[in-house]
Amino acid sequence: MTPVKLRSGWRKLRHLSVKLINKLFNSGAREISANNPERFRGNEFNINFVPGKTIPDPYIIAESIGISKKEVDRLMSSANIELTKRKLQVVEKDKIIMQAVAAIDDIDEVSNRLVERLREWHSINFPELDHLIQNHRLYAELIQKIGSRENFKNKKNIKFGIESRFVDAVSDAAESSFGAEFTREDIDIIKTFSSPVVELYENKKKIEEYIEEMMKEVAPNINALCGALLGARLIALSGSLNRMSILPASTIQILGAEDAFFKFLKTGKKPPKHGIIFQLPEIRGAPRSIRGKIARTFAAKVSLASRIDANKGEFIGDKLNDDFLKKVEKLK
Repeated sequence: MTPVKLRSGWRKLRHLSVKLINKLFNSGAREISANNPERFRGNEFNINFVPGKTIPDPYIIAESIGISKKEVDRLMSSANIELTKRKLQVVEKDKIIMQAVAAIDDIDEVSNRLVERLREWHSINFPELDHLIQNHRLYAELIQKIGSRENFKNKKNIKFGIESRFVDAVSDAAESSFGAEFTREDIDIIKTFSSPVVELYENKKKIEEYIEEMMKEVAPNINALCGALLGARLIALSGSLNRMSILPASTIQILGAEDAFFKFLKTGKKPPKHGIIFQLPEIRGAPRSIRGKIARTFAAKVSLASRIDANKGEFIGDKLNDDFLKKVEKLK
């Protein structure tokens, strides 16, 4: 059955339903028993729909308005197929967030390999720059825009992306560099290679911004408590927002540390105190002796936030975050 015929059958069935309701209204009926009356909410029929104790026989209803049993079977079949199709077309937005997180991980893996190659390649000409510029993205941007060691000698060329305190160091290093000379063709090809590296970093930033907007919509409480990227990674590690909402806080606490946990089960060594939530500044920056307590407290708040978000509850993310920070202060 083609999509056009499916939609046509769906529209015809809806038209007949409206026709039947209007006929009942004109006959004086002001209350109709219906299976799942909530589906009629918002329709201006001026009739009160109430839950039906019994499900009426659709063939009897159809016969009363002149529709054959064969036609009812055809209409119901096309309507059911259309409803199933619409249901399958609805994608949970947390699944989209999970794909975006996976895309960032892929970009990190590829960009790290490419920038490593870029550093080794360009270091033949200007080895000192590799030690002076630790930020991979900045390093790639400098190579793309400036290129050769000779151009790094001019301080005006490097002021666009380097802190002023590093400008003199980079310029002086270029003047006294032990690097080999490169031809114009050598520099051009390195700059060509650096372009996709820079583009990867730009794409990563755009995806991160996209995740931030999506998290505000899909999981606002988790977003307020964890931040967009950490919250999105927790959802991804859980498998979905709904699955995360049924996980115990102790499991959320060690998400991302599964290898260490299985090692604990196998060898009996100390279990991990935290997984990916170690990225949280309050945990990472705390003394080692209280990190476990802070991680447990945070995981309990995240567990509550996930249940609220999964059930489309009210926004209490700021309150959860404030309560967590107060408990961290008491632990210190």
